Amino acid sequence: MHRPPRLRLWILPLLLLAGAPLAAWGGAGNAPRLQNQYQALRELAHRGPFGVPLSVRSAVRGDQVSAEVSGIIEHPFEAVKASLSSPAFWCDFAPLHPNVKGCTFQRQVRETLLTFYIGRRAYQSPEDASPQGYSFAVDTGEPGYLSVTLSAPRGIFGTTDHRFLLEAAGAESWTVVTLRSSYVSSVTTRALTAVYLATAGRNKVGFSREDRGADGPPQYVKGLRGLIERNAMRYYLAFEAFLDLQSVPVSQRFEAGTIAVYDSMERYPTQLHELERAEYLEAKRRERENQLRLQQDLPAAGPYPTVR
Repeated sequence: MHRPPRLRLWILPLLLLAGAPLAAWGGAGNAPRLQNQYQALRELAHRGPFGVPLSVRSAVRGDQVSAEVSGIIEHPFEAVKASLSSPAFWCDFAPLHPNVKGCTFQRQVRETLLTFYIGRRAYQSPEDASPQGYSFAVDTGEPGYLSVTLSAPRGIFGTTDHRFLLEAAGAESWTVVTLRSSYVSSVTTRALTAVYLATAGRNKVGFSREDRGADGPPQYVKGLRGLIERNAMRYYLAFEAFLDLQSVPVSQRFEAGTIAVYDSMERYPTQLHELERAEYLEAKRRERENQLRLQQDLPAAGPYPTVR
C-alpha cells in the first residue's frame, strides 16, 4: 500500500546527512592533508564551544547540502584502520544512530555490499524501514592513511549519486578522522525537507555557529544546516564510542556500545536529545536481534562476525 510522503518525514534526518563535499574527495598526499589538521583540532579543545578536539562544518549551495566532521580519535592509527576496514564493524556502530534500524553486509566476487535500514527514531522493524544499499570500498594504499567509501548511484525518494567518505591518518600517537557525505537531492526530498523544517525541525540547532554581526552574539545554525550537522555527529560519536570498546568482550560489546553512544549524544542535549534512555536502549536491543536475523538469512552469510 502506498504511504503518503507526510508519513515518512522520519526518514529526512538520516537521508539529509549528505551533500556536496566541503573539501576534495581525496587525492595525492592524503595523510599529510589530514595530519595538518591535528594541531588546529587540539586547539579547538581549548577555545571551541564544546571543549573537545572537534570541528563541524556545513554549507547549503542551491539544491546541494554538505556536512563534515573532523576530530582526533585517541587510538593508534593501526587500530582504527583495522576496525574501519571491516564492514562488520560498520554494522556494529552504524545502527546505534537512532534512525538506523539495522545493517547487513555481503561480500561478493567484485565488491562488498552494505545495506542500512532507515526508519523513525523509535523502534521499527527492518521490514517497515527503507533499505539503502551501498558499495563498500576500502583504500589503504597510502602509508599511514585509510579511506572508506560507501557509494550508491540511487537512493530512496529519487535521490542519486550517494557517497559517504570516512578518512583517517595517524598523527603523533593518535588518529585524525574526517567524515563527509554527499548525494543529489530530488523534488520529493526538497519538498519533504521544507515540511520537516517548518514543523518538527523548526527550532532545532546544529553545532557550528553563524555570525550575527552587530545585532548580537553568534548563534548555532538552524534549518537544513543544523539538521545535517546533527546527523553527521551521531555517526561520528557512534564509531568513536565503538572504537573505545574493542577491549570489551564480544558478548558484552553491543550492550556497552548502546550505553556509550547514548551517553555521548547526551553530552550535547541541545542538539542531540531525542529519546529517553530506556526507550533508546530497548529499541536498539530489539533492532539488534532483527539485524542478526537478517544477516544470518543472507545467502552464504554464515554467522554474524564482530570485529575483535
